[in-house]
Amino acid sequence: MREQVALGPRVPGTAAHDALTAMLVERLSAVTPEFHCQEFLVHLTPRTFTCTNVIGIFRAKASRGAKPPGPLLLGTHYDTRPRADRKGDPAKRESPIPGANDGGSGTAVLLHLLDWISRGEFTRDIAVAFFDAEDLGDIDGKPFSIGASHLADTPVPGFDPEEVLVLDMVGGEGMIFDIDAHSILHPPSRRLTREIFRIGASRGYPPFTAHKPNRLKSIISDQYPFLRRGTAACLLIDIDYPQWHTQADAPEALSPESLGITSEVLSLFLSRFRG
Repeated sequence: MREQVALGPRVPGTAAHDALTAMLVERLSAVTPEFHCQEFLVHLTPRTFTCTNVIGIFRAKASRGAKPPGPLLLGTHYDTRPRADRKGDPAKRESPIPGANDGGSGTAVLLHLLDWISRGEFTRDIAVAFFDAEDLGDIDGKPFSIGASHLADTPVPGFDPEEVLVLDMVGGEGMIFDIDAHSILHPPSRRLTREIFRIGASRGYPPFTAHKPNRLKSIISDQYPFLRRGTAACLLIDIDYPQWHTQADAPEALSPESLGITSEVLSLFLSRFRG
């Protein structure tokens, strides 16, 4: 995560963003021969620039037993927001955010797990997707989650996920995960969300067990485009992160414990599909 922040704000169309895209391609290409760079254009007045979803696929080992579960996609966005629109000082709201948590934390967790996933033998196909252009929402009339919408509408050849697990802001100090109301209203997504939260609660991890008022929220993040098309989707996010969309979203605001819990719960979930 610190390596990402050191590049500068990873706003689409900037050198820092391009450098991170290249790093993600390098990391994925080193652990799987099946990776895809899914490019699409985004126009923000007065420029049009190329954005890229970076996706690696790890195929299941052949099994002679029962029919294996369908493909699983693990996703997070890696771009950062060009505006600090929650900053108290209006003069600073047009500055980009560092994105240590919002953009950086989910990317750090999935990068950390790449080697472990690549060495495993799983009973289902698994894709790791780094989505672009998530955080351009409400800027120049753009929606949130442009990259995830592009992948949901145009799956890579030979991989159409049955379940999607999205990480977004999973590293904040004192993190308590929210529950996405969209997922609760969709039975397959509700089952997946309950399964993930049950794993975290079984270990007594506070992000899953601690009390939080108004925890149920309707959240538009990278899970939503998949859920909208009927795919089971779960979102892990603490949207009440105090530094959200401000310049204070820096490494100092993050907790190694929160990042570690997210990584541990994700690996425990994936271990259920190890051959």
